[in-house]
Amino acid sequence: MIFLAKKIANISITILITLTIILLSVVTFNKSWLRLFETFTDFGSSISYYFCKILGIESDTVPTVTSYSGIFEWNGFLPDSSVKFKAYISEFFSLFCSKENFGLWFDNLTDGLLVFLKIIVLGFPCFILVLILMQKLRSKRNNNYNKDTVPLRCFKWVLAKIFTPVIRFIRQFIDFIKDNDWIFIVWCITVGIMLNLGSIIVGFFAYYFYFTVSFDVVNLWVQLSKLIIDLQVALKTVPLWLWLIIGYIVFDTLRHKRARQKLQRFEARNCGFISDLPIVSMTCGSMGKKKTTIITDMALSQAVMFRNKALELLQNNDMKFPYFSWILFEKDLRNCMEYGTVYNLATVKEWVKKKRERFEKNGCPELRLYGYDIDRYGLSYDDGLRIWYLFDVLSTYAQLYFIYVIECSLIVSNYSIREDNIFLDEGNFPIWISNFFPEQTAQEGNHAHILDFDILRLGKKVIENNPNNGSFEFGVVVISEVGKERGNNLELKDIKKTTEETNQKNDLFNSWLKMCRHSATVDNYPFIKVFTDEQRPESWGADARDLADIVNIAASSRQRTALPFYTIEEMLSEWIFNGFINLYYDFRFRRGDNTLSMYLLKSITAWVYKRNARLYNKYGFSISSIEKERGTMDGKIEKKKYYVMNKKIYSRRFSTDCFSDYFNDMAKKTKIGLNDYIEYATEKATADELKMQNSYFINALYKNAGSNP
Repeated sequence: MIFLAKKIANISITILITLTIILLSVVTFNKSWLRLFETFTDFGSSISYYFCKILGIESDTVPTVTSYSGIFEWNGFLPDSSVKFKAYISEFFSLFCSKENFGLWFDNLTDGLLVFLKIIVLGFPCFILVLILMQKLRSKRNNNYNKDTVPLRCFKWVLAKIFTPVIRFIRQFIDFIKDNDWIFIVWCITVGIMLNLGSIIVGFFAYYFYFTVSFDVVNLWVQLSKLIIDLQVALKTVPLWLWLIIGYIVFDTLRHKRARQKLQRFEARNCGFISDLPIVSMTCGSMGKKKTTIITDMALSQAVMFRNKALELLQNNDMKFPYFSWILFEKDLRNCMEYGTVYNLATVKEWVKKKRERFEKNGCPELRLYGYDIDRYGLSYDDGLRIWYLFDVLSTYAQLYFIYVIECSLIVSNYSIREDNIFLDEGNFPIWISNFFPEQTAQEGNHAHILDFDILRLGKKVIENNPNNGSFEFGVVVISEVGKERGNNLELKDIKKTTEETNQKNDLFNSWLKMCRHSATVDNYPFIKVFTDEQRPESWGADARDLADIVNIAASSRQRTALPFYTIEEMLSEWIFNGFINLYYDFRFRRGDNTLSMYLLKSITAWVYKRNARLYNKYGFSISSIEKERGTMDGKIEKKKYYVMNKKIYSRRFSTDCFSDYFNDMAKKTKIGLNDYIEYATEKATADELKMQNSYFINALYKNAGSNP
């Protein structure tokens, strides 16, 4: 019943708005419709003139677009030629720079200042009154926890009973219009014609077709005059305040678009930096230098780059046999993936191999090759370097398609990373949408796979019969704190390779690093990258580190925004927030209740704060200064820049305290907290207090002195 009532209300309001627009069109803006008809007449004559000229047909057609309008007549307020316009401009500037003009300007300025001073004089007592009221509220102290004052309760009642229902109804009406967007489109077209914007558009094309064959430059002044005359309808009808709102909306939309383009350029530069890295890289830096942030950022970009590269190579292989029915081949492969008969690159190759064996044994290209015409198109492709057999290309294509189409994360890591890539599939060729800077909040995506280190060990395994053994072929491997996992030469000095237990010397992890590209190479491109981080490069053994590039984070810049012309708005936001926050916490110190004035001030400040925070979250970035060198640490250092963009990396991508649950588990088992620790009695620690530290240093001092600590 409620739904039916809302539907009737929405339809009724839509009809009312439509009838209002029609009534205004007939009564107030009827000339705009006549002008539109006139421009269509001009367009018809211009088209006729255009085709007669390009086809060389003799015709007496006279383009009417070169004449002034008969609806909105030229009334002489504009000069009828460009020569007169130049004369008027010269006269204008001579008058503008005259002594009399400056005298009049000064007189008007004086009058304006007097009006401004009157406003200040009248407003000053109001300002003092507000300060007195605020001081009075501030002086009252109470502990009425979360109790609303009477004015605030009245204000909330008005909001709940009047304002909120109206806003809710307007929003649901807007949703109704969005669901029936053709209504809004019809309204926009009708209003555009009423404001004479349709005539301007049609008139432009009428003159365009005339000008392309006549090159009548002299008549451009007439067209400019007609444009100004046509614009008068919109300029006189729409009030100035509405033009300012429209102008700001257009300006804000354009600068948001510009900011997204800037972030996309930064992402392209990052991708170039990542592409130059070898298969294994190690990012280093002191605590807080965003090591894990940067390798996570690089992993997200690399996963997208792998899919884009697979698509690029797919397109290249498609062109080797352009008349092959790739879509049937893809559907067959997708079915096998869904049934679980194809689940990695090895099984993909086996699947194509069996097809090849059946074809070479039994023939029947219509069945085995999805109707491909062998006699007409052949089974080979010569690229100038070698001759490709069809099934060799099919094997490569199937592997690339598997990498591209697999609907899971390509990242395998020892901490969680969230992706938000969108997979679109309408039953034909699927498309991945991988935009790190969408206009709207991205949908929930996949998470990285848990890294079982046994899949990277070619030697001994922690779990001997681990079902994951040998399963990893391609993807992005991310290992945070790799030195703590693998250790360095000094830490592994006492570990023996011949022991029964699995350790860093007998698991052949380093051998996997050296050979990992072999399982991941498809069409001569390695679909594998290993990103690691550690505080010092020496924390990882030299045998493995020598394979990598060391990426040292020298410094990180302060937060910036890619949004143009935001400085004044940012300063205003900070001024409002800082001005309010001191007042607010002083109020909270003195009072426990809620007042109307503080409610309004906090609502305004919260809106300003939220807007500023959202803009920085969407368009904020910082620049990390990078020093790249070879893992041998004896080469030339290259200085680079890496752009860390908030929208991409901080959209719930990962947790910086990825190992915190280990410490949480220990803390939950204790019965002691920080408040239970014993404090020092004075400014100087006593002997007993020193012994309570359980310090190696203090214990050694007492032990060397012959005293039992």
